[in-house]
Amino acid sequence: MADEEESELSEKQKIDIAKWFLLNSPPGEIQFVAEDVKAVVNDDILYEEAASEAFPLYNKSHMISLEMPGGIGDVLVTSFGELRGTKYLDPRTAHVAVVDHIKQVCTDVRPALDEELPFAYVEEYRDETNVIKSIGWRKRCK
Repeated sequence: MADEEESELSEKQKIDIAKWFLLNSPPGEIQFVAEDVKAVVNDDILYEEAASEAFPLYNKSHMISLEMPGGIGDVLVTSFGELRGTKYLDPRTAHVAVVDHIKQVCTDVRPALDEELPFAYVEEYRDETNVIKSIGWRKRCK
């Protein structure tokens, strides 16, 4: 067999491989996979670049739930609730949570602005009494 020359991976290739492993972590296991990936990459700058790209995608695709500070409730990290950057709307409590994707925690919470909330008519459907009235109405129609 001919001697095959080992070639060093480029930085981009290392980042892409690290992102692949992070994005393909089993549900709820990304933190454990991240520890191993960080050890294998052995370069904090490359790891942080891969993690900063992979974690938000992973968190949104797995729709993780994070506790908001102050015991307000939990926020779902999804593309549907994403406002901009690391801010996510919790329409149930009308609050905006700031998420640290890599640590998977809410770092701050604030009341949502009017323009960040869904249209007012949507909120009437969230009201339990309206749901009960709607169910009662359907039963009467049968």
